[in-house]
Amino acid sequence: MASADGDSPGVLRRRSALPPAVVAFVVVAAVFAASGIIRGTYPFGSLSRSTNDLGTQYVPFFAHLWDVLHGRAQGDLLFNWQSAFGVGFLADFGVDLGSPLSLLVGLFPRHQIDLAVYVITTLKLSLAAAAMAALLMKMRPGPRWVAAMLGVSYGVCGWALDDGSYVPMWLDGLIALPMFFMVAEWSLRRTNRLLSVLVVGLFWLSNFYTAYMATIAGGIYLLARVLTSDLRWSLRLRAIVRHGISFVLGMALVAPILLPILLTNRAATPSPSGIFHPSALDTFLSRLLPLTEGVGRTASLYVGTVALLLALTMPFNKFVPWLTKLVWVITTVLIALSFRWPPTQEFWHAFDTPNGSQYREAFVLCGVIVVVAWVSVSHKLPGPIALLGGAALLALIAVLSDGSTLLTRHWLFALIMSGAATLVAFGTIWTLRRIPATRRVKWPVAAAFAMLLVVVAVETTWSAVVTDERRGRVLGASAAAWDDKQTARYDALRAAGRWPAYRTEPGTSITPNDPMLLGGQGAGLYSSLLPESTNELLTSLGFGWSGYGRASHTLDNPVTDAIFSVGARMRLVGSGQPDITHSDAPPLVTVRRRLGTTAPVDTNAPNAYAIQERLLGSTVYEVPKYKGTRFETGDVKLVAACTPGTSAYLFMPRVGGRARLADGQWHELSATRRPGINTSSAMISLGSVPKTGVVLIELNFGEDPQGIPPHSAIGCLNHQELAKAIRRLRAGGATDVEAGGHSLHATLRPGSTGYAVLSVPKIDGWMCSAGGGKAQVPRDYGGLIAVPLTGSADRIDCTFVPPGLRRGLAVGGAAAVLTLAIVLLGTVRRRRRTRLADA
Repeated sequence: MASADGDSPGVLRRRSALPPAVVAFVVVAAVFAASGIIRGTYPFGSLSRSTNDLGTQYVPFFAHLWDVLHGRAQGDLLFNWQSAFGVGFLADFGVDLGSPLSLLVGLFPRHQIDLAVYVITTLKLSLAAAAMAALLMKMRPGPRWVAAMLGVSYGVCGWALDDGSYVPMWLDGLIALPMFFMVAEWSLRRTNRLLSVLVVGLFWLSNFYTAYMATIAGGIYLLARVLTSDLRWSLRLRAIVRHGISFVLGMALVAPILLPILLTNRAATPSPSGIFHPSALDTFLSRLLPLTEGVGRTASLYVGTVALLLALTMPFNKFVPWLTKLVWVITTVLIALSFRWPPTQEFWHAFDTPNGSQYREAFVLCGVIVVVAWVSVSHKLPGPIALLGGAALLALIAVLSDGSTLLTRHWLFALIMSGAATLVAFGTIWTLRRIPATRRVKWPVAAAFAMLLVVVAVETTWSAVVTDERRGRVLGASAAAWDDKQTARYDALRAAGRWPAYRTEPGTSITPNDPMLLGGQGAGLYSSLLPESTNELLTSLGFGWSGYGRASHTLDNPVTDAIFSVGARMRLVGSGQPDITHSDAPPLVTVRRRLGTTAPVDTNAPNAYAIQERLLGSTVYEVPKYKGTRFETGDVKLVAACTPGTSAYLFMPRVGGRARLADGQWHELSATRRPGINTSSAMISLGSVPKTGVVLIELNFGEDPQGIPPHSAIGCLNHQELAKAIRRLRAGGATDVEAGGHSLHATLRPGSTGYAVLSVPKIDGWMCSAGGGKAQVPRDYGGLIAVPLTGSADRIDCTFVPPGLRRGLAVGGAAAVLTLAIVLLGTVRRRRRTRLADA
């Protein structure tokens, strides 16, 4: 078969002692660890690594996976009983934890969950570097130490340090990119058909979001390789078809995960799309240079000065054929331009412009720059003209970037020193190779490559430190690493829990995902897949949220505790010590005589008190009319009348500021009033209504002087009536409740009629039966699950199956059969050709 690349392979290189992939793996791990040691971040110091979502979302998800693996979770891979009062988990698992490396968390003690996440992050960075080094050697023969050096440059590129290292699931895309390029190489060489499908399936399973971006990049890479190949056009077209089949089958193999993710995402709480504004040219170009940081505002394109300079030599390297130069230059420029045009930028993000970190596809350009550097070097080491030409382009980028505010103090020094070291090293090697082989001394060449590897390691470590320091200064740490306080809270919740007899609410005082991080079964969940129906139910009841409705928060309210069978609640007192209080709670399954409905909710004047009463089945609130007085400062006083001794509550979900009852303690209203509304305040308890019966509420809106209290803002809770309601629910509720990983079974009192109501939000995927009858989709009881009863059923059984799972299993099974058939057919054809050749 003709070569997959029409270019000459160049001179033979002496094999080094260690494979480039191994060298790249070790050096990247060392760089990442060294940057942490210098910064003093966990696990090398007391400074938390948990910037932004790392501590609030990903670490708690890993903690929950640990619980699932060790049999301590309330739930399994299909369902999560601990968060949002019960929510599907398979889609969250696929989005955040799909990588096989995530399973390594089970090897660590639970109190070292942060260490487990750090180790997994380091492994992913190192594997990405190793994969890139292996790809380069597969693409073309060339200097092995240069392949290792470029692998390092990719493994700790700017995107990996700036975005990926704090969003571990995205790092699977960093590994997927060179592996998808490898699939393209296999397609060109007509090898590894089964392995190609499995590689595609693995990384679409690991993280479909970045795998989507890497898939597009893989197609672009294949096109560039096809155009520069000397294969017959029929073989080139067959390579494209083979590549497409590999991806279709690989994606179909993981349909049991992908389909539930897509369907769950369709039902999830939507967040407003971001508005893309291309950064200024100087800012964009400056991200190619060392020691820059934009905190998600710009594309992180840094691959190290050495790799960038080598890539810039290609247009001037006379040993690279003109067609190869033309194709790769156009490819690189077009990818860079696609980051600056809104339609193509949307395409990279599956037509959903993100709110934060708007250049999540930047690792693609980082990978392509490294590949271009290898294309130049592997044909033959660039000579003086190519090196000077590349240096001139690098200087031009530096000049055009000079106005960028993202350049830090020592960027120019790092650029000049690294660039000079590259010119000296390659100039020395070029000079030595002009000496006849009989008189050539080999050690200076090895020393030059080793020096460049050190330069890359030092510069990337320095850039990692600067990146982390500036990010931490802007965003801060969202959570501290696990410590003795966390252990005390975790132990207290486990001791207090009696699931499923009642729920134990851990609150959301540390993260919105405290139920997964610390244990218990509460309202908190921070996930991009939080069901919209669940969010609407909780919001209508008075719960607060953040993250555009994707992070639900706890509500410390005795009525909602009764609705959701919360019998124990943890509050933090003093210096953060856990305080567990118990209360009577109805069972998880109660019996209602008629089916309730939730009244329409007016977002300007939500009557959360009436909605709570409908789900409780009893009247426990007074909702008085009030008179309001607004002052010039924007502050407001509300005056109403309630029964003395009742508890006054205030619900103003769309308003930010603070409130108090008659010179009492101030309570925060945490809503953010801006387009999309990032946060919404929970219902707050202001205290007991005085003997006068006068409810005087002072509101201070702070920076939000336009805050308007809704018509039903005030509610006064009668605790005696609430106690009666709870006793009625307990008297008629289930006598025994059993919870499986994704199922719920309850024994009812004989003769129960009406509806068995589960204190579980109704989402797609639930099927229930009464008295062993046919399983059916349950009814809706104001947002909760309801099972019709006829009076003869003394038991209900409910099971959750993620929407799309069954169809996904069918598609995955068909893809597996088809893949095996293609592999077997290829084996038969090869054997037949062998027999004919032998004959």
